[in-house]
Amino acid sequence: MVTMQQIADRCGVSRGTVDRALHHKEGVREEVAERIRAAAREMGYISNRLVMQQTQQWKIGVVLHSGHSPFVQMLCELFESFSERALIPNITVIVRAMQDMDVQHQLTLIDELVTTEHIDGLALMPLANTLVRDKINTLSEKQGIPVVTFNTDITDANRIAYVGADNIATGRAAAALLGMVMQGHGSVLPILGQRSGHYADSQRFTGFSTEMAESFPNIRVLHPECSFLDESLSERIAMRAIQSDSELRGIYLTSAGREGVYRAVHAADRSEKLHIVVHDITEGNIKMVKNGTVDFIIGQDVKTQGTLPIRLLYDYLERHQFPKERMNITDITVKFRCNV
Repeated sequence: MVTMQQIADRCGVSRGTVDRALHHKEGVREEVAERIRAAAREMGYISNRLVMQQTQQWKIGVVLHSGHSPFVQMLCELFESFSERALIPNITVIVRAMQDMDVQHQLTLIDELVTTEHIDGLALMPLANTLVRDKINTLSEKQGIPVVTFNTDITDANRIAYVGADNIATGRAAAALLGMVMQGHGSVLPILGQRSGHYADSQRFTGFSTEMAESFPNIRVLHPECSFLDESLSERIAMRAIQSDSELRGIYLTSAGREGVYRAVHAADRSEKLHIVVHDITEGNIKMVKNGTVDFIIGQDVKTQGTLPIRLLYDYLERHQFPKERMNITDITVKFRCNV
């Protein structure tokens, strides 16, 4: 019979650390806990408590929008692999990712998870709409289904917690970086992915414009354009600005439209570098940093956003523990040519 001490000896940790890892207690780094659980499975160890936990299976639904986005695709992979990695033995995660940003589509997916899959909790990347807020309130107040929002938030909804970036702060960070490399002068073109429906776009631009006005008053922020998730349109927008504004020295992308902008910049014949700041640490953006097209990438911690919502819902359902923090703000990270 395999004991906890044998697992501890194999992993080079204490018996107490093994106990905390196997029973999902606090105080163990996640990578260490995963290594311990993997060793326990390989050695054939199952504790009485884990057997008891497995008798109660919890179903957690996940709904995301903007499935075309590389960042959202990374989130999907983390959520979909949660059950496979057995991070929590008695959890099943059911993911629904929509390519569009249609409110009725999101509401339909939520209803499907509730009525067909009979979910116990919901992790939601909400669209910016009062109907979505009302749906969250109905789930939590009338149907007893707890909701955690992630990536974007609806602050006046009755969700138990939010996990994600402070989008206004990330916009301010983008402005600070862009203002410095532009040396405080010239004009900058903001390009948004959507004008409505996605809180991240509007909040990032709010932070960006506020920081620019406060810290770089000599930089002219042009009227924001919107790509509407259309790469060809973003390419034309960028090319038009490059050709018509001799003072243009920077472009800020709040979300979508990156590939079109990159094409326009590569096609333009400019003697002076055009500085670009984007969001999300994806392979495509890293490539553009390496070849000198993009100056800075603002990251928002995909791993935490793709795992913590499930853990918070599990603790609420299984242990009746309300999240210690309602606002779980992920770190702002910056990638540039020296650290990609």
